This record gives sequence, C-alpha cells and structure tokens, in this order.
Amino acid sequence: MNKFFLIVFLGTFLYADKVLLPESTVAVVNGTAISVDERDKEVGKLLPKAYFHSTINDEKLKVLQEKALDALIEKTLLYTYAVSKNIKTSKSEVDEVLTNLAATYGSKEKLEEAIKQLGFTKETFREVVKKDETLKKLYKKEIEYDISERELKDYYEKNSYKFKEPEKIRVRLIHVRNNPEDPEGRSKAKKRVEDAMAEIKKGTPFADVAAKYSTAMSRIKGGDMGFLHRGRLEAAVEEVAFTMEIGQMSEIIEQDIGFFIVKVEDKALSNQLSFEEIKDGLRKDLKTKKEDKRKAELLERLMQNSVIVKQ
Repeated sequence: MNKFFLIVFLGTFLYADKVLLPESTVAVVNGTAISVDERDKEVGKLLPKAYFHSTINDEKLKVLQEKALDALIEKTLLYTYAVSKNIKTSKSEVDEVLTNLAATYGSKEKLEEAIKQLGFTKETFREVVKKDETLKKLYKKEIEYDISERELKDYYEKNSYKFKEPEKIRVRLIHVRNNPEDPEGRSKAKKRVEDAMAEIKKGTPFADVAAKYSTAMSRIKGGDMGFLHRGRLEAAVEEVAFTMEIGQMSEIIEQDIGFFIVKVEDKALSNQLSFEEIKDGLRKDLKTKKEDKRKAELLERLMQNSVIVKQ
C-alpha cells in the first residue's frame, strides 16, 4: 500500500463522516488519485455544445461534475484491471495513434496546438492515449460481443410482436389554440375555426385553409402531420380520426386547449416487419445491450474489491 493511499485510508477511517483529501484531488481509487483537473476535462466532454460559449448554473455544473467523476472512477478501475491482466499499450502504439491524429489535423504542429488548447502537455496527452488504447483492448477482449445470425433469428421468432408496425393514418390538421390568458380567448378561437370551416366548405383546399387559420406549427406544411400511430394526437381527435375514411374530414372538435378540424389523407394497416427488415437494427441493439451488461458486471466485481474515496 503506497504512502498516499495509506494516509487517505486512515483519514477515512478516523473521520468516517468527513473524507479529507488534498484540494487538488476529488477521488482516490485503490490508491490512484483523480485530480480536479482530470475531472474538469471530463466535464468538458459532457457539456452540450449549447454551453460552450456560455455559463451554466451551479446545480447543473454539480451534476456534470458527479457524472464526470463517476466516469473517471470507472475508467480507473478498468484500466487497473487491464494492466493486472497484462493488457498494455506500447510506446510505438501510442506513437502510431499520434501520427494518425496529426494526419487528421493536417500537421504535427496543428495537433500540438490542439493538445495545448485542451489543457494537456505532450506527456499528459500521451498518457491519456495510452490509457484509452489499453481500455479499447480490454473492451475487445472481455466486453465486446458478436451476435450470431442464429441468436438474432431466435430473438425475432420469440418476440415477433415487437416488430409489428401499428395501424397508421396520415392526417392534415387545423388546430386553433385557445389563449387562456385572454378572457375572450375561447370565443376568438371558436370564431377563427368556424371561419376556417366556412372557407373549406366554399371549396378552398384544406391545406391552404390550414396554412391561413391553424395556429399549430404544422400550418407551414398545410397542416400535414404525416403518418401517425395511436397516441400522437389529442385523445378526442384521435378517436374521431381513426374511424374516418380516406379523404373524409371531421366536423369541428372542441377541446379545452382549443378547436380542431382533421382530415384523413391516407391509411396504413398494421404490418409485421420481416426479419430481413429489422436484422441490422436488431443486431446493433442486442449487441449494445449485451456489452453494456458485461461491462456493468465487470465493474460490479471490481468495485466489490476496491476502496474508493470521493471528496
């Protein structure tokens, strides 16, 4: 047990309700320290692009910091385990990765500038590459799983009901919203939808009327909502729409949120998708689930035999 780990362990034991770690350290995993800098770099990977040029509130930042720290703890556990299994990455392999990255960036100098902007030195970035490559090898050796054709077919045959497209209808919709903040909102909305209905009855195409009178976003497409299965429309509107024939239009449907007129453009009956149609998507889905499970089981075993101290 190294000296730093011993100090942390004793500190945790003596102050059970208060973990004392150096200011620059946010966690220790079996004696390996995770620094504030490492965590903050990981937070940068998790930040949505929308936040790149703006600040985020303290609550959101705390959530991201916890998520980043958990990810680093997992990586530390897996990397240590990989090394214990003699899974390593050589200097020449790191060099090869860096050469390929330099080609991607256009030159060695541009890569070095990018590394600097990310807050890494050449040495610390090499270490990151080394760990990432080692984790890839571990993943390939102990987590990666290839789904056989037989497994796919067995799953499809036992769960064919999951691959059945429900009945769908293609509708055009006029929705005139009621403004609850306006005392006359409901009467105004009713007048607007009645004017819309009058236009349709005069012979104006439904799409043109929807573009003029509807207050829903679908108005920009003449009220076209595309093909929809049950559960995508307001319940009262859906109840009417699914009983209508192709080309048929409803009367005005009144709801608390406003008024609707719906027209059925087309119908598609329930359809059983073939194995060939779903095979590729199913392979990807089952592979991901299987590998996620294997990774979770491995991490659970490693955590049971580890000492993890978080700030």
